[in-house]
Amino acid sequence: GVSVQSSGDYCQRFCQTLVQYAGKWKISDDPLPLLEVYTVAIQNYSKARPCLTAECDNVCFVLDRLALSCTELLLCLPDEVPGTLWEQFQDCVQAAHKVLSEYGNPELQMLAVLAQEGRVWKSSVLDSIFSQQPLEQDKVNEFLAQEGPALLEMRIRHLVKGKRIDQATKLAKVCAEHPEIGTKSIFKQIYLTCLCTASSSDILMEEISAVDCKDALEMICNLESDGEENLALILCTAFLTRQLQQGDVYCAWELTLFWSKLQQRAESSTQTFLECCR
Repeated sequence: GVSVQSSGDYCQRFCQTLVQYAGKWKISDDPLPLLEVYTVAIQNYSKARPCLTAECDNVCFVLDRLALSCTELLLCLPDEVPGTLWEQFQDCVQAAHKVLSEYGNPELQMLAVLAQEGRVWKSSVLDSIFSQQPLEQDKVNEFLAQEGPALLEMRIRHLVKGKRIDQATKLAKVCAEHPEIGTKSIFKQIYLTCLCTASSSDILMEEISAVDCKDALEMICNLESDGEENLALILCTAFLTRQLQQGDVYCAWELTLFWSKLQQRAESSTQTFLECCR
């Protein structure tokens, strides 16, 4: 019968098999064979799901990891994917998502959204955002709602990783300014981080004018914990400069402590650090 033990054993074997086959290729070299591997993996997991129990934590965990890994792969796909391969993937995801949803597993939602498209990055709304062409707000709202915060964040982070900072900045700005999607502070953080990366100091100072210092401190902490100390320093410097220029002491002490710590790490010599303090 279905038990936690048997479900856990299946999840372990499934992961071992997936790693074994997926490890034969690198996304950067040739992602298409990996798309075939993930198609088969999703198909098999959805077939096995009726025989697994949700009481086993790994059942949902493995499915979540599978969906995230496959989404990352899709974002790396070339513009031209053989039609048959893409159609097989589309059919597989739609069928699997339907089955898994019946068992209370929504983890393939992002993949289902991407599978509806002809191509992952082929979207009239995305094209308009990247080229800053006029676009009806209703269409933007519909696109953002359909994608959802998790997929949008993955898109932006993929663009940043690929050094496509201009596109990342534009998409992050649209997300940050949206009344619902923008409630997640991560989009504002990524947008400001993109401005730091692009050295857009004037725009950065303008954009941070309405950001609360408590939110700023959280963004700086996030960047530091992610190992992005240089960007954390740039952002911290911008916020501290704003507070000093306005003569506002709100959070100025916390910002000063952060700035001192980050600046000391950035500067190897004490003399250089003291010169920066002036």
